[in-house]
Amino acid sequence: MHKHKQSQCKRKVKHRKNLMGLIIFCITVCIVFMFAYYQNLRKEISVRQEWLETVLTREKKWILENQGPEGEIYMNGSKAGDVNPYFACMAALGLLAETKNCPMTETEQKAVGRYLDWHTGVLLETDGKMGIYRKEGGELIYKEKADSEDGYLGMYLFLMGKYLEKTESTDLPESWKNGISLALKKIQSLMQDGITQVSEENTTVYLMDNLEVWKGLYELELAGLEDTQAISEIRKKIQKQIEKIFWDDANQRWRIIGNSDRYHQTEFYPDGVAQIYPLIYEFPVKEKKKQKVLYDQFTERFQWQKLNKKRTGFLWAMTGMAAAQMRDINNLVELVGNYETEYCKKRKYPLYTGEAGWICMECEKLYGLYERKIKTAFILCI
Repeated sequence: MHKHKQSQCKRKVKHRKNLMGLIIFCITVCIVFMFAYYQNLRKEISVRQEWLETVLTREKKWILENQGPEGEIYMNGSKAGDVNPYFACMAALGLLAETKNCPMTETEQKAVGRYLDWHTGVLLETDGKMGIYRKEGGELIYKEKADSEDGYLGMYLFLMGKYLEKTESTDLPESWKNGISLALKKIQSLMQDGITQVSEENTTVYLMDNLEVWKGLYELELAGLEDTQAISEIRKKIQKQIEKIFWDDANQRWRIIGNSDRYHQTEFYPDGVAQIYPLIYEFPVKEKKKQKVLYDQFTERFQWQKLNKKRTGFLWAMTGMAAAQMRDINNLVELVGNYETEYCKKRKYPLYTGEAGWICMECEKLYGLYERKIKTAFILCI
C-alpha cells in the first residue's frame, strides 16, 4: 500500500514537471514570436517614418521656394501669384512641423518669423482687415477683400501661438505684440453671444470660422504670454458656445451656420467638411463617440483620402488631420501617398502651399502615431 502511494506521488510529480515544462516552453515560444513581431514592426515602421521625413523635407523645401522677399508666402509661384494670408498661415505652420530625426531648421524658423513680420505689418496697416494680394509688375497689390475676417484672425493667432510655443520665444518684437493685441480686440469686437461673426458688415456666424478662432486662442494661450488669463477667458467663452449653438442634437450633426438647419449630406463642402472640422482643429468635444460616428460617416461617404479634386476644385488635404485625431493610420497613409503620387511632380493647380503645409503637419502627426504604436507593441512584449 505504501509503495503504491509512493508510485502515485512520483507519477504526480513527473506529471507536474512535464506540465511546467510545457508551460515554460509555450511561454518561451510566445516570447520569441512576440519579440520577432516587435522587431518586424519596428523595421516596417522605421521605413514608413523615413518616408514621412522625406515627404516632410520636400514639402518644406517647396514652401520655402514660394516665399517672397518681404516674407510673404505665395499660393503657388512667387514670380506672379497670389498671397492669401489665410492659406499662407497654413503653409507657415507646415514649416514648424518636425519629427525626431527631422527637426525644424534655423532656415525654416527664420522663414516663419519673416512671414509673421510681413503678416503683422499688413494687419496693422489695414487695422485688422486683411485682404488677398497679387503680384503684378513686381509689386504686391491688394486684390480683394477677405471672405471672413474672424477666420483670418484665427489663423494668424494659430500660427503666432504655434511659433512661440515651438521656438519657446518670450521676447517678442513690439510689432508682434501690437499685432496680437489688435487681433484680440478685433475678435472681441466681432463676438456676439460668445461666438464671432464674419465681419462688422456680415453678421453670419459660421462653425468653421469659430473653430479657427478657438484654435488660434488655444495655441496663443499655450504660448504663455503676459495676458494669458484674458486670452483664456475669451477662448473658454467661445468653446462653451460652439457646442451650444452649432451642435444639432436632434439630428446628431454640426450646424454650418448658427441659425440655420440647412444640410445636404451629399455635399462635400461645406456640409460634409463641417462635420469633421472640430477634429481637424482638435476641438475638445464633450461626447467623443458622436464625433467618431460623424468621422466614420464622412469617410464612408466621401473617401477623402483619395484626394478627389473633381469634387470641389481643392485637394482638402486638411481632412487628414481628422484622421490623425482618430488615429486612423491606414487612411492617413493613403492620403499622403496619393498626394505624393498625384501632385508633387508637376506642382500644378489645385496644389498650393497651404495644402503642403497641412501635409507637413500630418506627417508630424503620423510620425507620432507610429511612435505610439511602437511603444504599445513594446509594452505588450514585456
